[in-house]
Amino acid sequence: MPTEPRSDTGGAVVSAILIGVACLVIWDSMSYMDKDSAVFPRTFAGVLIVASAAYIVKWLLGRGEAGPGADTGSLPRRVLLVGIMLGGTMAMPWIGFIGAALPVFAALTLVAMYDPWTRFRVLVYPLIGIAIVLGFFYLFREVLQVPLPTGDLFDS
Repeated sequence: MPTEPRSDTGGAVVSAILIGVACLVIWDSMSYMDKDSAVFPRTFAGVLIVASAAYIVKWLLGRGEAGPGADTGSLPRRVLLVGIMLGGTMAMPWIGFIGAALPVFAALTLVAMYDPWTRFRVLVYPLIGIAIVLGFFYLFREVLQVPLPTGDLFDS
């Protein structure tokens, strides 16, 4: 009885590698002196292990299909997206998490937007952006206990 070839073997291999990386992160976080510092890496390593294992199971059951070929996109747009994220990361020590994340979110939205701007999008996207940034701020700072930069600019 012939079996169908597993079409997304690369995805399964990457998932196995990510499980190994996540296990390494958990092992490394065991040596942290401050136990609160280990909450973030262990949480995300656990999520990565579960998601990667689920993908491997899906692949083993023959449901992990390779996606369609990549569309040719705009190289300048891709470079600009990465540049904006790097710029926000470099600005964070000076203007803090929220001060960097809000303009980065706005710039990424402007650069990544393919569809025409409507009145609805102009009104709603900034509100959604503020909610997402503040939601991530709360998640990282309060739930995952990650010390986020407040910014040297605002320190007195």
